[in-house]
Amino acid sequence: MTTGGAGPADGNDDLAVAQRYVAEVMAEIDEEVRRRRASGDLPARVERELDELFLRYSPMASRFGGLDEALRAVESTSYIDPVVPVASSRAGGALVKRAIRQASLWYVGWLTAQVNQFTAAASRALRALDDRVQAVQVQLDRQRVPPAPVLETAWAHRPGAWWVEAVVAELSSQPGRVLHAAADDGWLVRRLLDAGVDAYGVEPRPGRIDRASAAELDLREEPVLEHLGAITPGALGGLVLTGVVDGMHAGERSALMEAARRTIAPGGTLVVHSLSQAAFDAEDAPIEADAAGGRPLRARTWAALLERQGFGASVRPGPSGLDYLVVAVAGERHASEGR
Repeated sequence: MTTGGAGPADGNDDLAVAQRYVAEVMAEIDEEVRRRRASGDLPARVERELDELFLRYSPMASRFGGLDEALRAVESTSYIDPVVPVASSRAGGALVKRAIRQASLWYVGWLTAQVNQFTAAASRALRALDDRVQAVQVQLDRQRVPPAPVLETAWAHRPGAWWVEAVVAELSSQPGRVLHAAADDGWLVRRLLDAGVDAYGVEPRPGRIDRASAAELDLREEPVLEHLGAITPGALGGLVLTGVVDGMHAGERSALMEAARRTIAPGGTLVVHSLSQAAFDAEDAPIEADAAGGRPLRARTWAALLERQGFGASVRPGPSGLDYLVVAVAGERHASEGR
């Protein structure tokens, strides 16, 4: 990479080259995945299983992992063995290596013994720290406010709703993958696929995805924010949120908008469908509205929040005044900040 006399500028250049190389590799992988997905060589079930395996076993990047897994990796590699192997493919090589090992073992052994003592003590200290952190986490989990429920209404969240065709029209020419949350049984994902959109869905409510739908479509049962947090920056061409944002409190909403800003590529589209306050307070409102920690925002508030995140937003009110649609396009500025 750099020589001993290289300055900070050279280091920055090397980092930029490495980042460009990684971006090129990721782009090639994405292109190959799109090609295989289009030709049917990569079924949704297989892709979902590969994603789950990668997220579970990738070191220090797993949403299933944590400090405990990192400590196990440290403990498994903390011992340094001073007795080096002597096997050799050359005649007499093993004999020479054995003689060198025997002559230097007392010195190397003295050094490695001290290093092993230090690593063992450090591992014990880190393990004690992990126990403390785990105890604190248990207390925080007991006090944590549950996430906002998905607010689904029969008249607003169905294939024949007024906003569905508008969403399909906005996304029909959108390159890249499009995510729908909350996807329910995948009815909107299916509609987008019929329009030629590379769509998949995430459903945070357990038991809403049946096996038949999961086999036919790419549907995943997991929290929306958790899923967005595992996505590569700029990997989405579009994001559709229905029933997700209505009951969120301010902290959840900010985290969701930050995740959208990070994951949607420049020129990508964010669609937010939300109930109005009148629908939220109506007699036929979903019972989850009573358990929600927040309340729906006004349409113009959504537009203002998204513009602060670097989106260009427009609002489309529903015919009854009980819901509305916000369509926002990601600009270049938000993408460069999120990378």
